[in-house]
Order: sequence, then C-alpha cells, then structure tokens
Amino acid sequence: MRGCEVPPEGRAVTRRESPVSRRRVLILLAACLAACCSCLRAQTTGRIAGTVKDPTGAVVASAQVTATSKATAERRQTTTDNAGRYVLSLLRPGTYSISVAAPAFSMQVFEDVTVSITETTAIDVTLAVGTVAGESVTVRSADPPVQTDGPQLGRVVESSSLTELPLVARNFTEVLGLYPGTAGFLTDGTSVGRNTQTLSVNGARVTQNNFRLNGVDVNGMGTNSAVTLATPAPETIEEFKVQTSLYDATYGRSGGANIQVVTRSGSNEFHGVAYEYFRNEALNANNPFLKAAGVERPVLRRNVFGGMLGGPIRKSTTFFFLSYQGTRETNGSSAVNSLSSNVLIAPGLTDDRSEATLLATFKPTLPNGQPATAIDPPALALLNAILPAGQFAIPTPQANGRYSGSTPSYFQEDQFNSNLDWRVTQNDLLAVKFFFANTPQTLTLPSFRGTGPNVPGFGNDQINNNRVLALQEVHTFRSSLPGVILP
Repeated sequence: MRGCEVPPEGRAVTRRESPVSRRRVLILLAACLAACCSCLRAQTTGRIAGTVKDPTGAVVASAQVTATSKATAERRQTTTDNAGRYVLSLLRPGTYSISVAAPAFSMQVFEDVTVSITETTAIDVTLAVGTVAGESVTVRSADPPVQTDGPQLGRVVESSSLTELPLVARNFTEVLGLYPGTAGFLTDGTSVGRNTQTLSVNGARVTQNNFRLNGVDVNGMGTNSAVTLATPAPETIEEFKVQTSLYDATYGRSGGANIQVVTRSGSNEFHGVAYEYFRNEALNANNPFLKAAGVERPVLRRNVFGGMLGGPIRKSTTFFFLSYQGTRETNGSSAVNSLSSNVLIAPGLTDDRSEATLLATFKPTLPNGQPATAIDPPALALLNAILPAGQFAIPTPQANGRYSGSTPSYFQEDQFNSNLDWRVTQNDLLAVKFFFANTPQTLTLPSFRGTGPNVPGFGNDQINNNRVLALQEVHTFRSSLPGVILP
C-alpha cells in the first residue's frame, strides 16, 4: 500500500525512505487494521483457539490446523507457533470440522465444533504418535467448552430456539427479559405492531442498551430507544448474543446490554420454508372490564406470513439467502392504543343532542338561578361535532355516564432480507447483507407514557421504515496471520 506524506515547511522531500520510517508506517497500519479487525470480528464472527501438545505435554510447533464449515465447505488454515498455540479468527457462526496434523503424529479431527458470535471456542489438542501413514483419530462430540477468554457475561440464542418459542409478535426482543440481570414489562399480547421490548439491565436505563444488526448500529438516533429497531423475522436470524456485563471496549457505546444479531446466509444445500401465523378474536375471551360495561369483544386479527429460500449459486463459492415477511393487523384490543375504558362523559347524554333534548335532560340554570332557555352555540356545536368516521367527537356514554369502547388501530409491515456471500479467491471472502422494512401504522389513541387522548377521533398515522446495509470483506494474507476484515 502506498502512502502520501505532507512535508514540513522548508524541507525538501526525496523519494528515498529510511528503513526506520517505513517500519513505523507499517506498524501503524498494522495497528489500525488490527483494531478494525478486532472491532468488527467481535460483532459478527467468532473464533477457535487452542494449544497443540504431544502425549508428554510438550508443545507441537508448526502443526497445521484446518477449520472446514459444514454448511459451505469453506476452509481456513493456520499453523501453531513455537508455543504450540493457534488462532482461527473471523469465522462466521456455524458448525465446523477441525483437523490437526503434524509430522510423525496421527491426525486428530474434531467434528461438530460450534462457533458463536463474539465468542472464542477453545479446542486444545493432544496428538498421538502416528504409526500408520494417514492414520487419524476422530472426536465426534465433546463437552461444551468453558469460556476463558474474558469475564463477560452473556448467552447465545440460535435460530431454532427462536422459531420454537411462542413469540406473540414474532419479535426476537421478547426473549431478552429471560436473561439474568434484566428487568422489563411482561409481554403484552395486545400491543399494536412489532411489540419491541424495552428492558433495564443491571439497573441501567432502558435507553442504554446497544443493538447491532450484522455489525451495523441500529439504535434510535434520537433517544436510543428500542421501539423503532430493525427486527428481522425470527426465521431469518442465524443467532444473536446478549451480553449483560463485563464486556470489553470492543462493543463500546452503552452501559447496559450489548445485543448482536446476525442474519442467516446460504449454504451448499437449498433450504426453503413458507409459514403463516395468525390470531383472531374468535379464539380470545373478552376483556372483563369491557364485558362488565356491556361492550362486545373487540377485534384482534394479526396475520404474519412469509417465506425464505437459501442455497448455492455456485457450489462452495457463492451463496444466497432471500426472505420476505408480511404482517397485517387490525387491533381493537390494545389497552394503550385502542381501548377507552371508563371515561367519564355525562350521565344522560344520548345520540339525541338537539337543544330541546339537552335542556330537558340536563336542566341548565343561569347565574341568577333561573332555568336556561338556550345552550351556548359553541357548546352545542361541540356536542354535535361529527368525526369523519361518522361518530360523535364526544362519544355517547353507557347508562352510568361513563364511556368504554374499542376502536381498531392498524399495523402493516413488509420486510425483505437478502444476503450474498462470495468466495472471491482462496484468501478473500465478500459478504453483502441488506435488510429492508416498510412499516406504516395507524394508532387510534396515540400515547406516550399515557399522555394521549382517551377517546377515538384524535389518532395519527406513523411510518417506521428501516434500511440496513452491511458490507464485509475478509482477507487472509498468509496462514500465520488470522485475517484482516475490511469494512
């Protein structure tokens, strides 16, 4: 890589460079690349590390360690150093086969080694002395490794767990409250839309959490709120990791939880699925407070449908993954956005709001105590104001003068997820991930901390769209270097 240098005043610049200055430039460049590598590796990839020894406990230098992905057949190689140590970094989440070979020793193969985002999988190897050429020892399973590379506390959740859990709104944030040190509200199955959960971690504010999708910051730019997060369908998430404390400065930004989400990629086999989840008020009991007020069971219809397909474009070289999910919701059951409960209006007010009826019902009096013979025109106009939907702006209450009722809110989402992975050369891997979501909604009773209207007719329309693009290029210079990731 060539650089440019700005000369100080009064000094001439020659094309000769001293070995010392060149060495300093290379050291600085390597430090910058290492910092970039460490930062992005921790967000979207994991690594395998360990030590290779012989039966006497002596370390084995120059042993060849190879990791092969079970999904894509991608191979990564490195050699042990003079202390017998090796590191295979920048590995995407998944299952790998690890082989370790050295002259005069039998090859040892570890099957089904799991690599998770942000974690180091420790595989220490003791090679047996080989007696037959090509002899190998295969380890089919092993106890889950103990994390010894740092003090951070966290847990990985895989795609299979997400799809098997009964998530009310098909939103992965609904499981965040299951982690130690977290506190949040109970999941409300009647919430309108995504139902993204906010939580406090170890006493921190709910706005002090850090969310990343495929290594890209997706936090709300205003208040760092989670409400507008990009939330991929659970079927499209490869895995996500929640770290609640003691994680290092690699993750930065916030003092609460650190949540890293990685979406799925294609493999050497075609996989696809179609699905639909639905809710309907016919399957629900009525709200007991509405039932007591004589209000019928409110509507609650939520349909979540979609499909995905992934596979090879070219075997072991180029892979794709595509998905779509649509949501259509009509929700009259939301206590925050759809239900008016026990709102005091006026006993005796009916749909007949003529001046004569109002005078006869409420018998207003003048300041001198005489009966009123007319109603103030602005007050009469307000009582008879009709909203575009045809109902009174001041709704007609039940017999006790209090109004309880349901007016539906509406939510719609169309989201797409596309991933392309291309093995450009043996030493270069290019990954492109794009998430797209359009999410309009209509809230009949828009509310922020209970400050919105409590009767229908004063709703608003909201649009929360998401676009997340992640580009990643991993280059391995030689087997003695673990790799450098270029964003």
